[in-house]
Amino acid sequence: MFVYTPEALERVKQALSPGNDWARRASLIIAVCGKKESDCIMKDGREYFLFDTGMATGMLLLRATELGLVAHPIAGYDPQAVKAALNVPEDISVVTLVIVGKHAETINSALNLLQAEAEKDRPPRLALEHMAFHNEYPKAATP
Repeated sequence: MFVYTPEALERVKQALSPGNDWARRASLIIAVCGKKESDCIMKDGREYFLFDTGMATGMLLLRATELGLVAHPIAGYDPQAVKAALNVPEDISVVTLVIVGKHAETINSALNLLQAEAEKDRPPRLALEHMAFHNEYPKAATP
């Protein structure tokens, strides 16, 4: 769901966690939603709709980047408050919010120190050998 009117944006922004104050400047927020029953539910209980919404979100992020935009998915929000703000039916899950904007020339003053530093230098990522394995999961791989 693409949220862009000032009224709808304000309702969604009320559901953001304090650590995501920077997202309050967004002119577009995408609420990625999914319905468990709209996809297969495996006999062992796995809910495949989460994989599909993740794939769709990844493609959305790539397209936004191609268009010169920044698209940042977040988990810091109250899902029930977002559902209420957007009139999302109870059987639909809000999987993530994607904050969309343009690169700024200056660092947003709403960012905390850690977030501001991450804007200057990419934060360290988990080394490949801690997440990609061959043939079996090694005992020493857990970070």
